[in-house]
Amino acid sequence: MPRGTPRDSLTPLTLANLDRVRVEEVFRLGALRDGVRFATTAIRLPLLGQVLPRVELVISGPDFQKKITVRVNQSSPFVFDGARLRASLNGAEREVACEQFVDDDRAPTGMYNFGLLRENGTRSFVFDYHTYCAYSCDFCFKESEWEVLAVQGTRTGTYQANFDKCLEYVRDHATDFHTKYDIVWLCTGSITNEDLELDRHRRMARALREAGYREGVYVSQVIPPSLIGDHARRIEYLTALRESGVSRFNSGIEVVRPDYRRRLIHGYKSGITFEDYVDVFTDAVEVFGVHNVGSCLLAGIEPAEDTLRGLRTIAELGVVPSPTVFTAFVVKQQQIPFVYDLDGLIDVHVRFNEIIDEFKLPVFSGVFSLA
Repeated sequence: MPRGTPRDSLTPLTLANLDRVRVEEVFRLGALRDGVRFATTAIRLPLLGQVLPRVELVISGPDFQKKITVRVNQSSPFVFDGARLRASLNGAEREVACEQFVDDDRAPTGMYNFGLLRENGTRSFVFDYHTYCAYSCDFCFKESEWEVLAVQGTRTGTYQANFDKCLEYVRDHATDFHTKYDIVWLCTGSITNEDLELDRHRRMARALREAGYREGVYVSQVIPPSLIGDHARRIEYLTALRESGVSRFNSGIEVVRPDYRRRLIHGYKSGITFEDYVDVFTDAVEVFGVHNVGSCLLAGIEPAEDTLRGLRTIAELGVVPSPTVFTAFVVKQQQIPFVYDLDGLIDVHVRFNEIIDEFKLPVFSGVFSLA
């Protein structure tokens, strides 16, 4: 925000696609893309090294309520005053009801952060026992977690200790899993020892089932090297997950175009092609069933047509796409351009919802969701 500009002044936006969605969606997508500017000094967030301060917001309207987590950006055209989110759209000041969401147990400071155990959406819980990931993609949300741990000087413990803590949590909170959650994600940073990774996923799934949990157990991981080009190994690996109690297999494509993958993804994972994902997902649908396989793609990190092609292709296979809006978590990620404007993001949102309707896809409404 330029020096001397009033804190609550509005930067005009002109949107050709404003009327294609309800105004609450315009604000939700805009805040995910550009963050929010505070018009109040009543909200204070901790400063943690290179982590971009983030806030959880609930946007409401008639028959509409969605929670998002967005970065604080004092250049954003979207202004939050504690009760409303405001913007100047096509020459008129518009606003939606909006309030900060503070979880006193998980995030008492009001700043959303990731961790070993967390809720990540409505009736959805995550176990993240591999705190770090072997691949460290440039866009990864876990960069925020790593920076917080470094700044705080927190000892993360060994992966084994983290895993044991997650198993203990299942035992101690069995009632919570019966009553609070429809989905439990085993959504961790991947390790290079694929046998150990498989063993931990299977043990966690069995622990949840033995505790009486009957709802969805979703594994999310990088595709192990042994599965590439080997149909028999894929069936063996995926069947082992299913028989342990896993009900859905997920692996994030994230980026479709090969040149963008090579630029943003590192190590072995950068060489996994979109066609490799198609092969694995085809077999995963055979093992787990239609709509029991999923993948995340990032809207805004590559040209829209590539993302939409990826979404449509996997939807045709019976895979559930769960695209998210690309957003920066640490300072260096702000150097990754969002490759289209808010009009373009609205268009991608509308076209993805058309794919949802065409293939009758279930929708996961997370805090970064494109849908």
